[in-house]
Amino acid sequence: MLWPGNVRRTDADTGIGELAASIASHGLLNPLLVRKDKRGKFAVIAGQRRLLALQRLAAQERIDANSPIECRFAGDEVSAAELSLAENVVRVAMHPADEFEAFRDLIDKGETLADVATRFGVSERTVEKRLRLGRLSPVILDAYRKGDLGLEEAMAFTLNADHAAQERIYEDLPPWRCGPSAIRRLLTQGEIPATDSRVQLVGLEAYEAAGGTVRRDLFDAENAGYVQDAVLLDSLTIARLHDAAKSVESEGWAWVECAIDLDHAALSRFGRVHPERLPLTNEAQAEADALHAEYDGLTDALEEDEENAAASERQAAIDERLQAINDAALHWPAETRALAGAVVTVGHDGGVEIKRGLIRPEDKRAASKAKKAQEAPASQGGARPLPASLVADLTAHKSAAIGAALMKRPDVALAAIVHALAESLFYSFERGSCLRVRLQQPSLGSALTDPGSCKALAALDAELARWSSRLPERADDLWAWCLEQKRQTLLDLLALIAACGVDAVIAKSQDRTQGQLAHADALAGALNLDLASWYRPTATGYFSRIGKPAILAIIEEATGKKAAPAWHKLTRGELAKRAEKAVRPTKWLPALLRIAPAVASDENQLPEAAE
Repeated sequence: MLWPGNVRRTDADTGIGELAASIASHGLLNPLLVRKDKRGKFAVIAGQRRLLALQRLAAQERIDANSPIECRFAGDEVSAAELSLAENVVRVAMHPADEFEAFRDLIDKGETLADVATRFGVSERTVEKRLRLGRLSPVILDAYRKGDLGLEEAMAFTLNADHAAQERIYEDLPPWRCGPSAIRRLLTQGEIPATDSRVQLVGLEAYEAAGGTVRRDLFDAENAGYVQDAVLLDSLTIARLHDAAKSVESEGWAWVECAIDLDHAALSRFGRVHPERLPLTNEAQAEADALHAEYDGLTDALEEDEENAAASERQAAIDERLQAINDAALHWPAETRALAGAVVTVGHDGGVEIKRGLIRPEDKRAASKAKKAQEAPASQGGARPLPASLVADLTAHKSAAIGAALMKRPDVALAAIVHALAESLFYSFERGSCLRVRLQQPSLGSALTDPGSCKALAALDAELARWSSRLPERADDLWAWCLEQKRQTLLDLLALIAACGVDAVIAKSQDRTQGQLAHADALAGALNLDLASWYRPTATGYFSRIGKPAILAIIEEATGKKAAPAWHKLTRGELAKRAEKAVRPTKWLPALLRIAPAVASDENQLPEAAE
């Protein structure tokens, strides 16, 4: 019977299977130490694990339950507790390196992996691992014995059986760099890890079926290994991409290419056109709404339990489905496909990734002409172009108004800044944000004829003054201050920073792309900006700076009535005053201040302004 006072109370049953296998193969190497208790029964005071192993063998009918077991009787001179402690403490465990070499010697003498695994109660993979370690260079094993290398580092060296290579790397690597990752990297130079996106695309099985070899890492939990034939892998990758390209070619693009590696630098050589986004069908919209609602509910669940794996998996599935719904709403017009092409490449996740809407460098001129033809600015009814100073004046009002509205919407401001930063990081050939994020604050006041008349600019200046009093006096203290603030405080400040960066001014001295101006309209639309509440055309600010025919046309457009015949005889100054009064009750705005739908373009196409 087991003695309840045994000092080993933790993990007493760990490794009992291995011990039982060893006893079955090698016999009981050490007898049990027993002592008779007051009831006349014999309790095992030393050899608890051996007894548990014997009981398991008996339960498995691998030994007779009545088999005699060698025991040694303990006298009463020393307490049972002390004897139990002595057996568990007064001993020196074998160094793992000695164990590895002992397993190696067994295999080298002709034992099979299966036989050794059976006799020691372990898996063949475990025996193979110990064998690999036992066959390391004596230099590496000696370093492990001395503690100069840890077990993880020793396991890394098993990737390459070449002792000379192992020793060279060990000698060359400084101690501070001699980690498992560095060792594996140097031992597999020129080889490709199975985590590489190309391997994920092709698949290890397909690569090996084509005759490729793989260096396996026994100590990798997934035993993925390293591909050793890069040329074969690339050939198989290209074949997979060409298969995928067939369906892309059927879409009607001007050209389709395959590229294994399409990095940012390579992608930046191309221009880009964008698809139209069609409205979702009622069914698709209903599904998207339901998925968004479910996603929000799962977010609440994850806030209560961050380890909720089911919720995380479901959110990932929802993200994938929402992406599919959005992708289905994208439409590439035939004229776009006739000018642009697509590149089929390997995605970071090991799937096929398709970059559509790319313009080759040699095709950019033709694409530009087509784009200009499609995006020709609407005529102003035959009226002559506005003076450049007026164009700048109006668009400065617009910029300030967008900023004034933006500072009240930190959610939109955050999206605007993220958009601008992500664009500069991933799409260096695009310039589609009206925000100067760095932040270089535009001088809107210098573009305005009368800065004091701009309500939006006054609102921005007031908010700047309020925040200036809240921020630390010294710039060195600003980072620590930011770290101490609540999220909403930082979002409010971020909204103001974004607001101060809005620049949709059109001026001869400034370089603006059509994409930037289109983004200003898109941003204003996201803000539901009512520009008429920030700007009203006045006699001095607008009407006196355009011609009389244009003033009369505006009065008719804004009021719906023709101007009185007598007004045609008025001077421009007098007519401007009448126009201000006539238009004031309406929400009429100059065309430059009307929010137009955004049109993506990388062309420097600006509204025409007179000198």
